[in-house]
Amino acid sequence: MQHRFDEGTELKIGDTLVVIDPSNLELELVSARAGLDVLQAQLSSARVQVRQAAAAEDFARTELERVDRLVKSGTATDRQHDQAEFELKNGSLARETAEAQIKTFQANITKTESDIARLERRLKDCYSISPISGVVTEKFIEPGELLAPGKSIARIARLDTVTVKVYLTTDKFAGIKLGDRATVSTESGGRTFPGTVIWTTNEAEFTPKNVETEEARADLVYAVKVSIPNPDRTLKVGMPVYVTLEK
Repeated sequence: MQHRFDEGTELKIGDTLVVIDPSNLELELVSARAGLDVLQAQLSSARVQVRQAAAAEDFARTELERVDRLVKSGTATDRQHDQAEFELKNGSLARETAEAQIKTFQANITKTESDIARLERRLKDCYSISPISGVVTEKFIEPGELLAPGKSIARIARLDTVTVKVYLTTDKFAGIKLGDRATVSTESGGRTFPGTVIWTTNEAEFTPKNVETEEARADLVYAVKVSIPNPDRTLKVGMPVYVTLEK
């Protein structure tokens, strides 16, 4: 496994993050495609055999009808009739056998095509891509590491727009609604950033433990999430900010 990013790497959507050794899958895919070519050739041959068997069956049927007329006129024997009837039965069996082979080849082709699609999907999964544009804030893997299915490989943050969650007591939460404007500032002061309320909780909860005082943590509060445009990436993940909501 090889990775193409580090913490702080800027990514665009679709950028390759990790390459998992695809060599075994590539060989399996080559083999499966070659097997499909063989099956398709066998299917073509089986269709020719069906046409040949059908022609032989038609000839045997015509021959039996001719012998029937000769038997009725007394110019052919019962033995000749039995032989013609036997040839027709063999012709019918040969045609049915050839038709059964076609169904077998078609089923094998469908299975092989499914195997190829599965291998192509697994091969595509060997090249993990970024689902969003952003910055790698945390890396969870190292080169050469064996990855388990579903394992996280990185945390990617979108810094062009950031969000902050604030907690309000009941009296301050009353009247807050989606779309309300907010003003956000950092501890350093100076510049402020405009924000918009994009989510509010439906239930009260105890104040999170990262609040400074135990008295405040004992209060029931309501969570509100504010979205802030951050095109120049001044605001960083985890940065403490002050939020003023405008009702």
